[in-house]
Amino acid sequence: MRDKLAPQRHDLGTQIKPVPAHVLVDRINEVHDMIARRAYEIFESRGRVDGHVLEDWEQAESELLHSCRHDVKESAEAFVLHAELRGTFTADQISFSIEPRRLIVSGERELNVLCGDSKGTHSELRPQRILRLHNLPMDVDPSKTIAMLQGETLEIVMPKVTIANSSGIKAEAVSAGG
Repeated sequence: MRDKLAPQRHDLGTQIKPVPAHVLVDRINEVHDMIARRAYEIFESRGRVDGHVLEDWEQAESELLHSCRHDVKESAEAFVLHAELRGTFTADQISFSIEPRRLIVSGERELNVLCGDSKGTHSELRPQRILRLHNLPMDVDPSKTIAMLQGETLEIVMPKVTIANSSGIKAEAVSAGG
């Protein structure tokens, strides 16, 4: 009997709408400045000893940005980003912008962290940030890009731009008597 419905996917996740690129470019600049300030603080705390610029930068970056496992894979039709966002970001805490050759993903949430010393413990709110920029090797169609957050996994499907087969159009015109 054909009364059975086809299997349906449960909980497809939450769709994330793109933001204009300039919003996240501004965010990149802001985070870059924060990292530079923190790297300088680290440099000063070591007595201004030269020769550790990269180490200072990497330490500052690791303190200010949350690492997440991510990869961009390519198929014949699209590029697909998968990112594992440990700590459960919600869809309203994630932003992305898509241009024909660039994807930027940003997220920020606040964590309640217990801090302690010899005088006791207290709770502080600390930001947890992600920020990734991916330059793409070929054009994608921003209008057809879809981003979904399902649990701790962010998936962004970026369909490649296809070029219309202009020789096929000419062949149809010629065969029609043109």
